[in-house]
Amino acid sequence: MPVTVTMAQIAKFAQVQRPSVSNWRRRHGDFPRPIGGSATQPLFDAEQVAQWLDQRPTSLPQQRSATYGELFREGLRRGPAVGTHSADADADARVRAGLAVAALRHLHGRPLPTSEEQLRATAEAAEAQHVDLTGVFQPVREHPAVALSQLAEVERLIGQLGAPAAAEAIIESAGGTWWAAPTQTPTAISDLAIHIASELLGESGELAVADLAAGSGAFLATAASRGRARTARYAETDPAAVELMRLRLLCHGLRDVAPHDGRASADVVFADPPFQSGEHEQQQDHPLSWAASVVECLDDDAVGFAVVPQWTLTRTATATRLPVTWSREQLVRRGCVRAIIQLPRHVHPYLGGADLVLLVLAADTGDTTRQVVVCDADRVRARVGATWTQHTAELVCGSATRDARLCREVPASELLAGRTLLPAHLLTPQAAPQDHLLDAVRARTTAIATFTAAVDAVSALDRIDITPRQARTVHRSIGELIRGRQLIRLPGHRIPAGQLTRQGQRVLGSEELLGHLPVGARRIELAALGQYNAAAVTEPGDVIILTGEQLRAIVDEQGGSVLLTPVQGLRIPGQVKHSSLHRDEPQQAWIGPYALAALMVADRNTARGDHRVRRAGLDHLDVPMLSPTELQQLDLAARELTELTEQAQQQVNALDAARRRLATGVASGAFSLRMKLSTAK
Repeated sequence: MPVTVTMAQIAKFAQVQRPSVSNWRRRHGDFPRPIGGSATQPLFDAEQVAQWLDQRPTSLPQQRSATYGELFREGLRRGPAVGTHSADADADARVRAGLAVAALRHLHGRPLPTSEEQLRATAEAAEAQHVDLTGVFQPVREHPAVALSQLAEVERLIGQLGAPAAAEAIIESAGGTWWAAPTQTPTAISDLAIHIASELLGESGELAVADLAAGSGAFLATAASRGRARTARYAETDPAAVELMRLRLLCHGLRDVAPHDGRASADVVFADPPFQSGEHEQQQDHPLSWAASVVECLDDDAVGFAVVPQWTLTRTATATRLPVTWSREQLVRRGCVRAIIQLPRHVHPYLGGADLVLLVLAADTGDTTRQVVVCDADRVRARVGATWTQHTAELVCGSATRDARLCREVPASELLAGRTLLPAHLLTPQAAPQDHLLDAVRARTTAIATFTAAVDAVSALDRIDITPRQARTVHRSIGELIRGRQLIRLPGHRIPAGQLTRQGQRVLGSEELLGHLPVGARRIELAALGQYNAAAVTEPGDVIILTGEQLRAIVDEQGGSVLLTPVQGLRIPGQVKHSSLHRDEPQQAWIGPYALAALMVADRNTARGDHRVRRAGLDHLDVPMLSPTELQQLDLAARELTELTEQAQQQVNALDAARRRLATGVASGAFSLRMKLSTAK
């Protein structure tokens, strides 16, 4: 029976967005046909899909694989089918059985027997031979049929990946199961903690590792996979999670696993506790109490870690001392905080609304002179990408040159007095007094220059002559003009926000047209843009419009912009700004882009009789049919007024920058200022 995959799995394994698979299927007639499933969730033959993808080279240059077929096969190889072929138990039990089979196979050292009786006997013999593993293989002993159904897939995974990676693949296949993902520490956080521990305690030698909120053992498994765990101690009240953790760690070759007794006996102590959503600042049992528990378990040479929500560090002094602020001050005052690391946003996929901080902790030695390292790992990830965990560890531990905007040391005394401890708040620019002085002088000079070089707006406005029009005015809708090929519509495209960066082709969306973001602030890499074949790219002179409750229109003078829905574009056939040699277009445009943009946002299209804004679709906007001379004069006037508006905005920005630079310099004590007497009469 062939291996089948869904469209979502094709996207996951080929490392593309889900809409890309829909586009492949819709645009290419030779895309494999479904062999099962339903109309809403068709199933495809995995080998047919892989062969089809072999013909498509990857668009991302950093990929080692040459084609999407190679990526798909690699993803399929690593994506286990554990738990997909047995109807005797639910998915949770099947994954448990698969993990137990993987652990038994790793301990056995050779392929397992293929009968239920022999498989059960092998599990019983393993527990009898290794007293410390008593009860570990219960899923195999009690449900041999379920375990046997997973045997072939487990053998395949171990043969291809090895036992440690196979165990993690089986855990990952559980998806959103309560013990598999929502309560697991993300690998990135575990990696960061292990990197820091290695920097502080040395790269050589194994460590005694403890987790005070172990769950299914994600952090302990990461420590074992990095070769740093000699023993593992856990605190976990759920027997089911403990069972899974022991199986998982056994696959990683770690057998010295026992409950944590609360004593200071570990080199590394970690806690990523579950906490309630919301900010329960008045409660005595707040997240920072876990940090205090970690400190209690540390020897003088040990290092501790605690993951806490950001709000625990941003609560400031109030009339009533909050339990969370008191605990925070005690940790800092006693020298228990080595570093405060602001983790990247959305680092935990199942805690989307909670931004997190990793505290690096030390034993309570009463050292009040300690320097605390504050680091913004969110900015580090934005700068270095996938290697952010290692780079952050090097910054925190001082083995890499520190950029004061990303990481620096702060005296513990500065973190008291009830102030916020969040790195983003503490890592403000540290400029020398002379820098403040130079910045203020430059800002003032720039503001003067914007007015000196400015075009006289009064003269420009005086040149606009307004006279009554006698002839009757006829209007036509934009929809009619598009159908009559007098305008060409450029639709917007849906591109996920995660694909937008600060490099590459600029994009124009509602944020840019409404003025919430400057034009050019958001861009998309050309490699990523290649996934969206239907995305419209503008040419110089195209008119960009946003309809709806707020009607906005601009002229794209440069071109080369990608339109994001709900923004649309209109191209004027024959516009001299773009080539019409290869189009069936007139060689002379009937209207200028500035005239078209101005007419579309006129009050006629934006207001009803009661002056309430209405939702206006692009096809329903109308423009007057004027003579070529009238349209040409309107285009010239609209262009000049647009340029004057941009000039005035530049002057406003320059004045605002001068005001801020002056205030910054005075606030930092760099200089004082006084106003000269005005000589104007």
